[in-house]
Amino acid sequence: MRAWTDLGPLRRGDPRQRRAAIVLEELAIFERLAAFHPALAGTLPLPIHTEASDLDVLCEVHDRDAFVRACGAYAARPGFVVQHVAVRGVASTVVNFRAGEFAVELFGQPQPVAAQHGWRHLQVEARVLALAGAPAIAAITQYKREGLKTEPAFARWLGLPGDDPYLAVLALADASDDELRALLARG
Repeated sequence: MRAWTDLGPLRRGDPRQRRAAIVLEELAIFERLAAFHPALAGTLPLPIHTEASDLDVLCEVHDRDAFVRACGAYAARPGFVVQHVAVRGVASTVVNFRAGEFAVELFGQPQPVAAQHGWRHLQVEARVLALAGAPAIAAITQYKREGLKTEPAFARWLGLPGDDPYLAVLALADASDDELRALLARG
């Protein structure tokens, strides 16, 4: 599992990624939420982010109240809200707020980050981009600028079947690089 808690790649990234690293450092999310094993997900770690991309931080949360208390450090931030919802049948706690130009989402589920769909999506998306290169990056970024969310953009570019692009991308999480290359060759 690649750790997205090291801000080094963001610090060396494009201007928006560098600004994101500064905001994450100022918020001290990885330190304040260390007990919940936070990891950056979403598109900002990838070369397909847009100006609308937010900071998505996944957390392993078995004690919702403790998580909400820890997130209370951000309660004075604009747009701060806590929601307890079920996401694909899994009890989840979602904390949203703004920090500078970024919307921030702290997402907690009672399972390791590596098992969460958001993390598994990130991993397969990073692998697809590494294998497919510039054509995929350009096309998927354009789809996102046109309003598609990340997983629908990947599903469209890959020509994945089905009516749920989130599950279609998730189904690739256990594919080998050879299987992904074969899928790319068919596209």
